[in-house]
Amino acid sequence: MIKICPNCQQRYTVGFGVTDYVHDCSQSDATNAIKQEDVVVVGNWEDFSGTGSISPQEVMRQGIGDELFGTRAWIEGKRKEALTRRGVRKSTHRQRKKLTYIDLKNDKRN
Repeated sequence: MIKICPNCQQRYTVGFGVTDYVHDCSQSDATNAIKQEDVVVVGNWEDFSGTGSISPQEVMRQGIGDELFGTRAWIEGKRKEALTRRGVRKSTHRQRKKLTYIDLKNDKRN
């Protein structure tokens, strides 16, 4: 069967009787905003994208890298930080390739 990924709109094929599928959206022609996802960093991690480590002190200080830190604008509540393509703070998130889980058994688009 030929199906279309709901995230990156790329076609993929699965055999009859397959009930679920994990599509690798990073292999599509979509933009990087769709090919990747943001994951909050709360400590050491190990997943399909690799491993990484961060000390508890670094986790506690994440987000302090505000360009306005210590200025009057910061005191009044303004914030200016580097953002990812999906609009979250780079200082508290990491990026990895996007894998989309597709439940074919309950797919209403057939």
